[in-house]
Amino acid sequence: MSDPTHQAPEETNTDPVPEDTPFAAENICRRCKGTGKIDGNRCPDCQGSGKVITPVGGAG
Repeated sequence: MSDPTHQAPEETNTDPVPEDTPFAAENICRRCKGTGKIDGNRCPDCQGSGKVITPVGGAG
């Protein structure tokens, strides 16, 4: 688990899920804002792709 003191809450990806999860879709990485890089290094949340898989919708 990452140390929350090193990143602002609005910059973290909430609830990232595996690609084969039902009701999930590709989304822009919030941490790197879709660039794939943070301070010139590969973003650890999206692995440099600029995209993450997150849940879609809510409990019904």
